[in-house]
Amino acid sequence: MSKVAGIIAEYNPFHMGHQYQLEETRRQTDADYIVVVMSGNFVQRGEPALFEKSFRISMALLGGADLVLELPAPFASGSAEDFASGAISLLEGLGCVDFLSFGSESGKLWPLQEAAAILASEPASFTDTLKEQLSKGQPYPKAQAAALTACGISPQHSSVLKDPNNLLGTEYLKAIIRQKSRLKPIAVRRLGCGYHDRLPETAETYASASGIRTAILRERETARLQASQIPWQVSPSILSQIPRKLHPIYQSRLLFPLCPDDSSMLLNYQLLACMDRGIPFQEFSDISPELAGRLKRQAFSFQPFSQRIQALKTRQYTYTRISRSLLHIILNIRQEDMDFYRREGYCSYARILGFWRRSAPLLKKIKEQSTIPVIAKASDAPKILSEKEQRLWNQDCCCSHIYQTILQQACKELAADSAAFLPLTNEYSRPLVIL
Repeated sequence: MSKVAGIIAEYNPFHMGHQYQLEETRRQTDADYIVVVMSGNFVQRGEPALFEKSFRISMALLGGADLVLELPAPFASGSAEDFASGAISLLEGLGCVDFLSFGSESGKLWPLQEAAAILASEPASFTDTLKEQLSKGQPYPKAQAAALTACGISPQHSSVLKDPNNLLGTEYLKAIIRQKSRLKPIAVRRLGCGYHDRLPETAETYASASGIRTAILRERETARLQASQIPWQVSPSILSQIPRKLHPIYQSRLLFPLCPDDSSMLLNYQLLACMDRGIPFQEFSDISPELAGRLKRQAFSFQPFSQRIQALKTRQYTYTRISRSLLHIILNIRQEDMDFYRREGYCSYARILGFWRRSAPLLKKIKEQSTIPVIAKASDAPKILSEKEQRLWNQDCCCSHIYQTILQQACKELAADSAAFLPLTNEYSRPLVIL
């Protein structure tokens, strides 16, 4: 019987480290197929994805994935807990995925499992210490580490959660425990630069996705200032960090990268609309009453997305936390929406974005064993999904159309002939990527 491994990813963008994880996953699990659950057009950092998802689907398939499914925007742009819970529920719902592979700075599974067991059960010693630390103004990651130490985990092991991949891996393990999933976790040690490191000088060192994004957006800004044609062909230093199979995508001159500030106009509009209609900001997901008050006092300050985050940032509210909160205002993702999705078991369907033709046996297996609806053709969604399931589907499609709006506006402002290379994509007519 064939083995299937699952990977949860953003591929924002796909790079050499991602290819390594796919190869190592196949080696460690002896998997016949790898299913990737990929964020759509918005990512967990609280930003629009660098590249439109059609390109990233192709990148994932060329990089080693056999099947790519979409993680809906409410989970893709959510907290680490919601991101992990939504993706794990989707993989578990397929009914045929045996392994979950994730990247880890340590590459060691058991310290993360130890922390996940406590996070999943939340004993009194954990919750009391967490509340105490947060009341002292500690950032959540530090408060969480202190709470884990209070539960008997050594400071050395609790400190591993300061690393982003270890932290997210722990959330995956916690979701597996809470959902009683049969997924067997595999931790693949992450290679290369740290999350915030710049692009390395040599191709022998793997760059982080963050470093590649920074380099690409820097080149976009340089092209804009020099009045060069946009989109441009990315530099050799960036291409050196991209698997060769993906180079034709980058060299096609069809890619148009988005930066967070491209969504500034929509955010300013949404803030004004909420103020005019008397909609409290705390109705939106991840916005506390305190953050809502700070945002209300600055609502009439018309500034770029990134500058607004800096103005709202405090010791307790990190840049990423505020970015997610503001993105949820743009996307109209409310607290009540997330509460509803959690009650309904998180991800209530699986949307196919792309696959290799050779993966036909895997698709057949999913069709036979999946416990959630599987959508291959978007126009069939209303026929396949129940009324409750359509709530998530409709919201995700709306989020994708908002991304297209942001993309089109940015293209018109920066590209020489935006209409020639970037037509508006309707989610209901989006073709599958089949290789």
